[in-house]
Formats: sequence, C-alpha cells, structure tokens
Amino acid sequence: MSLKLNQLRAFSEVAEWGSIRAASRSLGISQPAVTKSLRDLEESLGTQVVIRGNQGITLTAAGEQLLSHTTLILRELSLAEESVKQGLGNEYGTVNVGVGASIACELMPEVISKFRQLYPNVQVKIQEGQLEAHIDQLRQGKMDFVINTLQSDLEEYEFTKQKVMELPFKLIARKDHPKLKAKTLEELQDCDWVMPTTRSSYLNTVYDILSQNGAQLKHAITCESYLSTLAIISHTDCIGLVSSTAVEHYAYAQQLEEIRLDTPLPWATYYLLCRKSSPLTPIANQLAELFLYQSRPLFARVQPEATSDS
Repeated sequence: MSLKLNQLRAFSEVAEWGSIRAASRSLGISQPAVTKSLRDLEESLGTQVVIRGNQGITLTAAGEQLLSHTTLILRELSLAEESVKQGLGNEYGTVNVGVGASIACELMPEVISKFRQLYPNVQVKIQEGQLEAHIDQLRQGKMDFVINTLQSDLEEYEFTKQKVMELPFKLIARKDHPKLKAKTLEELQDCDWVMPTTRSSYLNTVYDILSQNGAQLKHAITCESYLSTLAIISHTDCIGLVSSTAVEHYAYAQQLEEIRLDTPLPWATYYLLCRKSSPLTPIANQLAELFLYQSRPLFARVQPEATSDS
C-alpha cells in the first residue's frame, strides 16, 4: 500500500498539535478519521510513528524521520498550487522569508512597501534571526528564501546563493568601558561577550581570527536578538559585534561606542539563499527581486583600506 496525502496531512497535524482532538479540529474531520489515517499510515510503513500517552502524542524515531519528509512534501504541494494559480494571474498566496537584523533595518521597509503596492492580497511572513535559525526551515520548505550572512562551507549542492550586499560590523561597548582603547582582539578575549549562535554566520569571523593566534573567546551570553544584545551592552561591561546598520537604528545608540581595532574586521557579505530543488513561486520570486533591486546602491560599496597611525 502506498502512502496517501490524507495520511500525511493527518500525521503532520498530530505532530504539530500533539493531540488527535486538536488535529481533528484543525483538519475539520472527526477524531476517528484522524485515528484511522494514522493507523493506515503505520500499516503502510510497517512501523509505529506516534506514541500515545497521558501527556499527549509524541513521535517515535521513525516518526521524526517521516515528519521532515512530510513537511517538505506538503509544502511543495502548496507551492506547486500557488505557483500555477499565480501564473494564471491569481495574486494570492503566502511568502515566508528569513532575514538578518541588518537586512530588516536596511532594506526591508522599502521592499515591503513596494511589495504591498504590487500584491496587497499576499501574506508575507518574516522571521528575523541568525542563519542557524533559518537554514533548517529553508531546507524543509517552510521558508521560500533567506537573506543572511554565511560561511563558505554551506552545502552548495542544496542551495543557490546570490550576493545581496556587504555591510561593516563594529565592536561595540558602552561609553566609559575600560577596554575602549583596545587595539587587538587578543586584548578583548577575557571580556564578557554577548553574541548570537555563531556556527555558520559571519560572526564566526571573530572566533576564527582568535583561534589563528591560539586565543579563546570568553562567550558569556548567547542572545539571538539584536535589540536585546544592544540593551545588554549599553548597561553592562559586555561587548559585542554588531552591524553598523543595527547600531544606527538603535534608539539609545548614544550610549554606545565603537572599539576601533588597528586591523579592522572584514565586512559581512549577505546572500540570498534558495533551495535548488524547488523554484520560487512567481510572487516569492518578485519579492526576492525587490530585495536585490533595493540593495543595488549598497552592492558596490567597498571596504576602506586600513590606515595606520603615523
């Protein structure tokens, strides 16, 4: 017996809600119908995919594996339907986008304004954060595209990438911080740093530079929010690496000061990432093009040469 879409939809809803009752309400079908779909699914696979308990429903190891495929299958079907309808002139649908905070500040207001004028009936869902928070959702089809920084070892067989722009980052501390006159990263390695998760983004640059000299960073606080990061830096002895754009848009920027190193940090390059296995819908592609168009005045900016004090 082959797997059926109604089985996968029931399984996906049960996995999301952790309850057959809630899944039945979401799907608009009876609880016995949901239970039957799950039972038929497990019979088709020859293994159990959910565990029913007093605290609700959890997934087995096989269920977890199936869920990642199910999510992608259902999203691809939705995208296929939207793509065909949009190609016929139906300007409805949903676009899901992940962006870094700097993109949210620098490009997004104008882009969204133009997009809403073109497509007032399209829903846009935006998640701000680091690449780590977005890459799995992009892989699973939950996001249409992502604009963020990335390391060069990202799996290129999975994703296409297109350069959007480059932006400078600054080492930031509160005014009157005792380390404001520091000239090297090594002088700052014992400070309390507040940083987001940095496994594959530009912010890993700091770790790479320090590790080349055998030094380690005291990573005291992990914070995924730029606003919270800037607030912490403003009122503590923590320091952090923040884009110049984010600082400019911070309401209390006057409380912060840049630590100017002898060797400036490289600029961050932002890329637009899409899955190779699935083309964007016409409307999602239009939103991506608007981001690229809006970035053109910034695309050609060049990092200034480092100057030494005479």
